[in-house]
This record gives sequence, C-alpha cells and structure tokens, in this order.
Amino acid sequence: MPAIDVRVTRAVEVARDVTDPEEYDAVWQILGQVAEDGAASLRYGVGLLDSPDPVTRSVGCDLLGCACDRHESVRDEAVSALLGLAPAETDADVAWSLACALGRTADERAIPVLVRLAGHPRADVRCQVAQALPPVATGDFDGIEVGVLVRLTGDPDADVRDWATFGLGTQLAVDTPAVRAALWARIRDDSDDGDDVREEAVFGLARRGDPRATAPLIELLDAEEGVRSWGLDAAACLRDPALVPHLSAYDPASTAVATALRECDPAARTERDDFATALLDAVHQAVPAADFALFATRFEPGLTLELNQAGRTLSWSVDAIMDATGGGLDEAARTVTRHCG
Repeated sequence: MPAIDVRVTRAVEVARDVTDPEEYDAVWQILGQVAEDGAASLRYGVGLLDSPDPVTRSVGCDLLGCACDRHESVRDEAVSALLGLAPAETDADVAWSLACALGRTADERAIPVLVRLAGHPRADVRCQVAQALPPVATGDFDGIEVGVLVRLTGDPDADVRDWATFGLGTQLAVDTPAVRAALWARIRDDSDDGDDVREEAVFGLARRGDPRATAPLIELLDAEEGVRSWGLDAAACLRDPALVPHLSAYDPASTAVATALRECDPAARTERDDFATALLDAVHQAVPAADFALFATRFEPGLTLELNQAGRTLSWSVDAIMDATGGGLDEAARTVTRHCG
C-alpha cells in the first residue's frame, strides 16, 4: 500500500477533478484508508488546514472527520484544529467539509460554528449543518442548536427541511411547544418535493405522543405502497388503538409490526405490562441481592428490565423476552437470572 503522504496527495488530486458529488466517493475511499492510522491522519489532516488552496483545506477537514469516526482519541485535537480554521474560512466547499467534519467529532464545542454556518447562502452547506447538529447537541431543551434546527425545518430547500426535520424529530430527544409546532408545520408541507419531509414530521410527532400524528399516519399506513419500518415505529410510539385496523394489512410475523400492534392494542399492552411486573418480582425473589429496575423510554416503545450487580449493568427488552419464551414466566426469569452470579 502506498505511503500515507502519497495517498493524501492522491486524494487532493482526485478531489480537484470532481465535478459531481457522487464522484467524491473516490476521495472518501482514499481518506478512509488513511484514517485507519489515527495519529498520522490527525497530523496530516491538521497540516492540510494551513494550505492556501481551498481544495486541500477541504480534504484536510474530510480527513479529520474520517479520523474522528474511527478514533475517539483524536477528536479533541481535531475539533480544536477545525475550530481554528472556521473564523477566517470563506470558501463554500470548505465550509461544507468543515460542517461535515465537526458533526463527526461528537463535540458540543462545534455548535457555535455550525450555528453560524446554518445561515450560509448555499443550500448544501445548510443541509450539512442540519446533519451535523444532532450528533453534537447538548440535550438541552433550550439549546441554541434546537432553535437552529427548528428554523431549518422551514428552509426553502427540501433536502435541508428533510434533514432538519429528521434531526429534530428523530435524532433529538427534546420536546417543547416550539419543536412540536415545527414538526406540525412540516406535516402540512404542500411542496412538490416535500413527501420525505412530511413522513419525518409524522414520526417526530408520533415519538412525542402527539395525537395530531394519528390521521396522517393512517393515510401513510393505508397507502398502496405501504410504509417503511419508520412508519411502524411511529405507530408503536403513538400507541393509538385507532391504528390497529390499519396495521392488519401488514405481516404480523415482522418484529416491527408485532411491536406496533402490541403497543396500539390496549389488551395486548396490558398483557405485556402484567408480564413485565411479574417478571420483575420473579427475578427479584430469585436474586434478592441484585438491583433490578423496570422502565420505559419516553421516545421509544417497549419496556426494559435492567440489572445492576457488582458494578455491572445488564438490560433486556421485556418484549423480546416475552416473545422468545412465549410468555412463560419461569423460562423468562431463568433467561435473566442465569446472568447473575
């Protein structure tokens, strides 16, 4: 395999000749190979940022992003270098690569730069910002990144709206009136290219248990082409009995369909909840020295049984255990307690 400096030089040469975004895949392939060496890719990537040539700076950002994906140990230095580049950078292509790389650092220090780039005149840069903000988000309901994603859900460009709605509705676990209002506005997106945006908005509202999602979700479930798995996940999150008849056309052997039916059918959900309670009691009696907890996650369907013992934590999906054991409590309890000392 060629030396790293040869491959980096080749990546810049290929990037310089790119005329279509799909052609950039060849650059990503080279940078992925270079990034296998975390220390070297960090060193070369940082060095490229000092170049007066914008193509070279773009490749430097992309290399640092690849390195951050593969090596958590390089992220701190990488984000510092990228933030150092940001204030004086004026090239749009470099701005795109900068936003992409910052999103891969998982570092909230990237937020101010991404917020500034959210107002970039080029739609593809704003789109990249919409993709980059969720991975670096703080989780704060009032975080500035939440407000920026809310704004980007109303962007003139459909791709920007789509990614912002996905990030806000699916990737972030935040729920405020402003978030719901933004998602509801996108459900009513009547643009010619807004189908994907509307679907993302339905899921976003469904995850938050908003009843306004029921009617548009029924339309999607009943459509001739049916829904993708996300639509079934949305139904499971919404837990509305009105969805049960519309789920009947789907294969009940599918895990996603079975989960949706269980969550939406009050009787089936009660059966699962009773099983979960009995399982919690059974494992606690079998291993009284261990700490067990039963909980639900706000933005996801199902129940989780968690074990904390001797400094270790294990968890099981109650629904998966119930299905695997056919609802047999003794076998389900053995499935859990065999992991206890």
